[in-house]
Parts: sequence; structure tokens; C-alpha cells
Amino acid sequence: MLDLRPHRVAMSASLFVAAAAWPSALCLWADATATPLQRALSTALCGTGPQSFELLGHCVGCWSGAGVLAFAGALVLTARPRSTGARS
Repeated sequence: MLDLRPHRVAMSASLFVAAAAWPSALCLWADATATPLQRALSTALCGTGPQSFELLGHCVGCWSGAGVLAFAGALVLTARPRSTGARS
């Protein structure tokens, strides 16, 4: 049974939004912090740029970060509430 308290749903939703935004945010950060040499090598026609595996235009770091954030969102949403420890 899911515990759908508003704060839990809000936290889970924010983690899912962060997971969706992570690949684009990471690529923007990498492009903004790239040195001129890295920019030149990545756009070189001779193929000397860094070769990396990409899926749908994003690298492994993009997808692994998004996966971790989505998994955390699922954990928050499906976690059982802690008992307060008080027994009657």
C-alpha cells in the first residue's frame, strides 16, 4: 500500500523531475565548462574527438544519473512509514 502523504508525493515528484532534467543539465554543464581544446576535438572532422557510447544523444553519465534519481523517487514513493516507537 502506498503512503500518499503530500510531502512524500512532492519529494518523489521533485526527484522524478530532476531525473528527467538530468541528461540535459549535465550536457549543458559539460559544454559550458569545456576547454577550447575539448570543444575543438569534439567537433573535429577527422574523428579525433573523444569516442564514447551514446544512447539518444546522451552519454552513460547522463543516463546513470537519471536512473539514480528516478530510483530514489521510486524508493521515496514506495517506502513504508517509520513507526514512532511508541507502544500502547
